[in-house]
Amino acid sequence: MILFARGSVNDPEKVAPFVEDEMRVVGELKAEGLMKSVYRRAAGPGVLMLLEGESEDAVRARMDTLPFVAEGLMTIEYEEIYEI
Repeated sequence: MILFARGSVNDPEKVAPFVEDEMRVVGELKAEGLMKSVYRRAAGPGVLMLLEGESEDAVRARMDTLPFVAEGLMTIEYEEIYEI
């Protein structure tokens, strides 16, 4: 399953202590093949991502390990997509 995801940072001023761990987990998710691409939004804090996993629940469970998500600093909206 392929998902388009939009991550919105709720309080950008609180993310600094978690940036190093966030980048480490992003690297792990990329290495696993779950996170195919991730882009930082040009107009403000947040990210756009292409994700792939066996199910939306499985992808959500792994994405919930991101420190920004676990600390309640980022919410993610998911939408299933397919290639045409």
